[in-house]
Amino acid sequence: MNKSELIAKISEGADITKASAGRALDSLIDSVTTELASIIND
Repeated sequence: MNKSELIAKISEGADITKASAGRALDSLIDSVTTELASIIND
């Protein structure tokens, strides 16, 4: 599954637009990346 397919699934499951689902996914990825980086750098 690629990112576009995941966005489509999120959009369908949450009954939101693909644009909103894309922003939500990007926010999640950014948050997880930031947290993992802080754990690694400690």
